Amino acid sequence: MQDNASPAVAGQVGYVAIEQPFGLQPPRVHCPICGQQQFVEQDDEYLETPCEHLAFVFGGEEDEFVYASADFAERFERFDAELDARFPDEEARASAEYEEASSFYRDLFARRLADLGYGASLLALRITYGGMAEGNPVWFSDVYGFDYASIREDDAP
Repeated sequence: MQDNASPAVAGQVGYVAIEQPFGLQPPRVHCPICGQQQFVEQDDEYLETPCEHLAFVFGGEEDEFVYASADFAERFERFDAELDARFPDEEARASAEYEEASSFYRDLFARRLADLGYGASLLALRITYGGMAEGNPVWFSDVYGFDYASIREDDAP
């Protein structure tokens, strides 16, 4: 039986992996809550247009978080501080245990989000897309996190 006493963390993070056909443009991701497009293309440049429901974007090409809401940034800062306390020196950070505890690799992404305190109110969409670069195929996976706990009463239709 699921404990619903704390809806912010009850249940598993919703994590969905989607693969686009090879050669299509990077996806135009819209918020599943309000419908707002999260990035827009202007003069061959992508501009952030995050809505209040977007918790984070992990850019596959950049291999780092390219957008973080204030709440996500605070959670990540606490997570990072806990890692520093558990692994206080360079030798400890060179260990396989540190790699396992700190990695946001594909298979560990949902677990890391749970470590940050997210639960069933977070929907993470991992979208993989590919194309050609310098004559070779390349693939990237971006992860967009939408926080359903951020919905306010006035968001309802």
